[in-house]
Amino acid sequence: MTAPGAARAALVALLAREANRTVAAPARAMSDAIVARHKNCLIATLFYGSCLRPAGDTPDSVGPGAAGEQLMDFYAVVDNLRRANGGALAAAGNRLLPPNVFYLEVPYDGTRLRCKYAVVTLAQLGRLVRADTLQNYFWGRFCQPTAVPFARGAGTRDKLAELLADAVTAMVAATAPLFEAPFTARDLWVRALAESYGAELRPESAQRPAQVHDANAARYAALTGPALAAANFTNVADSDGRFVPVAGPRARRRARRAWMMRRVLGKTFNVLRLLKAVFTFEGGADYVAWKIQRHSGVRLDLSDWQRRHPLLASPILALRYWRKGAFR
Repeated sequence: MTAPGAARAALVALLAREANRTVAAPARAMSDAIVARHKNCLIATLFYGSCLRPAGDTPDSVGPGAAGEQLMDFYAVVDNLRRANGGALAAAGNRLLPPNVFYLEVPYDGTRLRCKYAVVTLAQLGRLVRADTLQNYFWGRFCQPTAVPFARGAGTRDKLAELLADAVTAMVAATAPLFEAPFTARDLWVRALAESYGAELRPESAQRPAQVHDANAARYAALTGPALAAANFTNVADSDGRFVPVAGPRARRRARRAWMMRRVLGKTFNVLRLLKAVFTFEGGADYVAWKIQRHSGVRLDLSDWQRRHPLLASPILALRYWRKGAFR
């Protein structure tokens, strides 16, 4: 039996090694661009999502692959929301309903790199990856592989590894009690990802949770034992590599009710974040134009006015896209 404290230390060590992996050159270039944009308030960049996968630069480097066709996902951890957002109103939205999202394109090796990145403070991130936070928006993301291309100051990477361990522990603590029968690491994480996606407005297929797990199966297998013990589910390993149920009927019902509440709360917050993004998603018009071009082949060159006023411009742009066949 592993004590929770020792399991926690092992979990942090595993995630620290993962976070400190070298990122491929395109991801490094994008991180550098975020650093340049927010150099007066940036604490760290976190690279995560579907583009974070093994790359060819070195045996231990990670994503993206065909950078020109990918939209990378980053978080920018900052120490001042007003400076990061460029104004008091956007900062207030970032404070009340984190995160605020930005879109960024940079030239790279004859093509263009693209990313969307979300802005939070270290204090917000620390609060929102903990198991006692009902909404799973943050710990649902950061229980997945995450690299830290940039960190400012001594101890920042150590602090981020602790927060990533909080996210993994939160996900396991919320999901493991759902099982009535012995389960494998794969069972646990596929169920966890399915529950997390189901608590958001996400166009994910039913196969997506298994795909996310299977792309990093060895990683999730290594995390599962320490994460269960860190969540105070000790002595649950079975002799055949499975884990025994960690909760009785009453605790299982509480866990199910908690996920029902997360689905209501998460979808409500997603709608509110989308409404907020109309006013705070810097570069959003270019992002939408790129997405439409990628999926339909139809390209429109946006005017400066359309970029500044995407809500007012949207009916005109929608008509132009329709005439060009983008929505057929």
